[in-house]
Amino acid sequence: MRTFLLLIFISVFSQTKAQYELKINYSEIKEKIENPNSPNYYPKLLKRYNDFDELKLEEYALIYYGFTFQERYLKNQPEENEFSRLEKDEKFEELISACEKYLSINPVSLKANELMAYSLYKLNKPEAEWRKFQDRYRALRKVIVYSGNGLTCETAFKVISVSDEYDILYTYFDVETIKKQSLVGLCDKFEISPTEYYRSDIIYFDISQKLIQSENLRK
Repeated sequence: MRTFLLLIFISVFSQTKAQYELKINYSEIKEKIENPNSPNYYPKLLKRYNDFDELKLEEYALIYYGFTFQERYLKNQPEENEFSRLEKDEKFEELISACEKYLSINPVSLKANELMAYSLYKLNKPEAEWRKFQDRYRALRKVIVYSGNGLTCETAFKVISVSDEYDILYTYFDVETIKKQSLVGLCDKFEISPTEYYRSDIIYFDISQKLIQSENLRK
């Protein structure tokens, strides 16, 4: 178990927090990131992101959700299965290489950013090295949990991959038991045991962009 991650990464989520702190509209995001004259042009934002520049939460949102409009989204994505094996065997040097390769294709992967931070930490690298991946990972998670409240499909947390759903469930809300999972329209609905950090027994994730883009690829 990554006790380190649980201690550092778990954030308290209050359902009384101001809702919809981030308004996620995919059409508006697409328009913003495809304008070459805009500071929000995706290649510009991605360079700042990869250089670990200081970014606003809204800019992280454009990078995360804007990735769905990039050619590499859903195409030639490597498997994450190797991560679990390397982590279990504590082969952290190899895990770093695997994460670097993955991030070169999918820079907004929660799992790859998390494991980069963890591996660098386990190898006793300077805090500045693992902290930047930790901060980026936490910012991306914050984007997701500020995109809704999870209580209905209409107010679901918006994600761009199924893997991110489980990351939010397990490492942000500290969910231990998933009783049932089902697809309801364009949302994944989970029936869970409530936790200190998420007190409802139902949580919805809006996975619409992945479903729509997957369908477009099949056409």
